[in-house]
Amino acid sequence: MNDILIYGLAKEASESYQEDLLACFPDNHLTIENINRVKAAASAEGFHSFRVARYTGEAPNFATV
Repeated sequence: MNDILIYGLAKEASESYQEDLLACFPDNHLTIENINRVKAAASAEGFHSFRVARYTGEAPNFATV
């Protein structure tokens, strides 16, 4: 099963290394709705520059990145 991870930058942050993990949930039929809800709530709290990633449970291979 895949998971969806949503990252964002806080109001005062501007560098990608300052990202916060905002949410993690299963990738299913509610994925789009959940992403939109998290982004709306986080935007209201001042977060910006969102990034959505899919986690498949596999370790990253940094040699190919």
